[in-house]
Amino acid sequence: MKPRFPWGHATHPDWRMAAALCLAQVEAFSRSGGVGPPTLGFLYLTDHYGDQAPEILALMRERTGVTHWVGALGMGIAAGSAEYIDEPAMAVMLADYSTDEFQVFSGMARPRPRDARTPNGRRASWTAMVHGDSSTPDLPELVRDMAHKVASGHLAGGLSSSRHRNTMIADQVLAGGLSGVMLSEDIALSTRITQGCRPIGPVHRVTQASGQLLHTLDNNPALDVLLRDIGVDPDALARKPDGDDEDSRKQQTASTVRMLQGTFIGVGEGDAFKRGDYVVRPLIGVDPGARALAVGSELDTADHVAFCRRDREAARADLVRACTELRETIENETGSLSAARGAIYISCLGRTGALLGGPSAEMQLLQRQLGDIPLIGFFANGEIHHNQLFAQTGVLTIFT
Repeated sequence: MKPRFPWGHATHPDWRMAAALCLAQVEAFSRSGGVGPPTLGFLYLTDHYGDQAPEILALMRERTGVTHWVGALGMGIAAGSAEYIDEPAMAVMLADYSTDEFQVFSGMARPRPRDARTPNGRRASWTAMVHGDSSTPDLPELVRDMAHKVASGHLAGGLSSSRHRNTMIADQVLAGGLSGVMLSEDIALSTRITQGCRPIGPVHRVTQASGQLLHTLDNNPALDVLLRDIGVDPDALARKPDGDDEDSRKQQTASTVRMLQGTFIGVGEGDAFKRGDYVVRPLIGVDPGARALAVGSELDTADHVAFCRRDREAARADLVRACTELRETIENETGSLSAARGAIYISCLGRTGALLGGPSAEMQLLQRQLGDIPLIGFFANGEIHHNQLFAQTGVLTIFT
């Protein structure tokens, strides 16, 4: 097995002290692990260090000898079992891949063509780790376009989250658009997404929709389908309220809305529900009279949907599910989880705090599931998986 990636993380009001603590951990890991000369660095900073990002990058490049760097700013970062939220912190991890096996790209350094090959004939543009600026117009279209530029059609990454300028790192500190690192087919990795929710019924086909209004599923009224999925008799709500005045109808609608609180709708096509990368959208309204639902995105009759619940139990169970699938994939391919060299975890800023159980609960659960592999990442303003932009999710990538 190849040695694991050197890594380190620290918090300190003075960025120089935090950088020195990170570098000391990296150097100690390098001395003990027998890793080859590093060639690619991952660097995540909280936005407390936003103004100092160019200096931090220059120092990391000078002290490590690594020329190529990717990363992003976040209002929080993650490393090991720790979450650094709203405090000055940084995390770094170094990989020792051949420079033929990756290419850092940005708006000023275009990625290699989709059909490019490495010297050994493998596909050079197989997948990519990407970071983006959430203020960029037409970002979902940019993500889909970027996915078309890699042979696997699969991306992993997230959007910078900052109270100031959204900032990414792609061999330099920059803003706007998408940037990151293109990875060749020679680099073995596995990725999973965790939605933080669980389906509460089967997958249904959209049979009538207009914009954000969902009329029918499987040719049945959408509200009736939802009620059956949560174990409520639709006929009971179909009865007219006591009194036929406007106040009675409003009370009936409010009662239905309260009953559906915490219910979301997962939207996807084809095998999206099997892969777990369906898009979760909120239910924003109900029309008991028309038996229709209003959804937080436009729908098409080609879509499939499943109703979901998002709560602590569901979020923890889905994160365990993602880790279990990754462990099984790695063990089947390599024989042991010890083949894991390092990992990147990009989680939604909205998942911090109580959703997973309290401060650092998400990273502690990850570490219990994966062991002590090098693990860094950040809390994003949107997550990227496969060819889509998500919210309220976590994207875990393990390099083997």
